[in-house]
Formats: sequence, C-alpha cells, structure tokens
Amino acid sequence: MKINNIVRCTCPRCGEAPLFTDPNPYNIRTWDKMHERCQKCSQRFELEPGFYQGAMYVSYALTVAWSVAMYIVFKVWLDLSPFAFFMLIIGTLAALAPLLFRWSRSLYLHFFVPFEGGANSEKV
Repeated sequence: MKINNIVRCTCPRCGEAPLFTDPNPYNIRTWDKMHERCQKCSQRFELEPGFYQGAMYVSYALTVAWSVAMYIVFKVWLDLSPFAFFMLIIGTLAALAPLLFRWSRSLYLHFFVPFEGGANSEKV
C-alpha cells in the first residue's frame, strides 16, 4: 500500500488526497506546486521549513539507480558507444526529471509520516 501511495504521490497518512496541486508532472507552471495540507486528514506536507532539502538525496539515489539499471540493460542487449549511452541516459533523465522530482518528495515525506489508512482530521 505504501509503495502505491509513493508512486501515486498521495498523502502518506491517509493515502487518499494528492500531494501535488496538478496531477500532470509535465505542466510547466505547476509541476512543483504542492498542497500545504492533506484535503482529507489535514496532515501537513511540509513538516518544517526546508524539509524537502533532504529529498535531493533521494532524487540523487533514484537517478543513480535508474542510470545503473539503464547501463546494465543496454550493456547486455545493445553494444552502444560510450557517447551514445551517455546521450541516451541524459535524454531519459531529462524526460523523467519531473517524475523523479515528485517521487523523491513523496518518498522522503513517506519516510517521516506513518500510514494510518483513512485517518480523520481529529487526530491531527
């Protein structure tokens, strides 16, 4: 259940409301805009000022994991030159950047907020 909530970028406490104001991560104007609180259980999404600075380490780990996986896949099935591989990695990471940004914030927030499944706002 928690992995599903992380990938869908929903509230880590109740798993129902979205973290981001726009479900489309490729909307240039709103790709990084988050709700201040959960619309269902009132869980705050920014636990303290600068909370999401730690998400950059999660983003780095996701980027490295993606790059290593791509390297293994392309080394096994394709014999690409280092330049072609480098350009392929840069292209896929550029295309995935908005998703990785959102997933890293979601994953980081899920580290610190326990899942209570359908929690009500009176427990806040």
